[in-house]
Amino acid sequence: MGIMTRMLRLCKADVHGVMDQLEDKGLLLKQYLREMETSLGHKEQQAAALAQRIDRLTGLTARHVQEMDKLERDLDLALEKEKDDIARMLIRRRRALDTATSRLTEQVETMTQEKTRLAETLAGQRLQYDTLRAKADAYCSRAADRLLETPPGRCAGTVYSIDPGDEEIELELLARKAALQKGEAP
Repeated sequence: MGIMTRMLRLCKADVHGVMDQLEDKGLLLKQYLREMETSLGHKEQQAAALAQRIDRLTGLTARHVQEMDKLERDLDLALEKEKDDIARMLIRRRRALDTATSRLTEQVETMTQEKTRLAETLAGQRLQYDTLRAKADAYCSRAADRLLETPPGRCAGTVYSIDPGDEEIELELLARKAALQKGEAP
């Protein structure tokens, strides 16, 4: 391994380390959870749309079956009256409806299987989301507790003081005395 490769790897590691320090883990967790929730919402909408299509196709299949029953009765009547031309036309229509019905039934079966797979995937992802949400809430709670445990006058992870220094207090005191001497409100 050459020295340039090692130097390049060291620089990349430093950049990644700096980025890790800049990123707020709690905010990132919340953003990831929002993205997961949005994705779950889209999949739930897909499942609902698929269920509506299945219902629509099932209704269409039922109407085709009713129409075939009606055609069957009309066909029996045409055969009784020896109307062969009408019987041929009714047979042709019945066969077309029978083919359409079988294709619709196949589509419903395929969509039902797809809906079942989607529901299983969605249930697994919902469980993962709930688990991650609980972990993220616990992480944010621990982070808030750590923030509350920091000594007064210091923020977690920073070296800035919240308490004003003696110089700042003296400057404000002098400014207030000067304002009082001039008759102004501080």
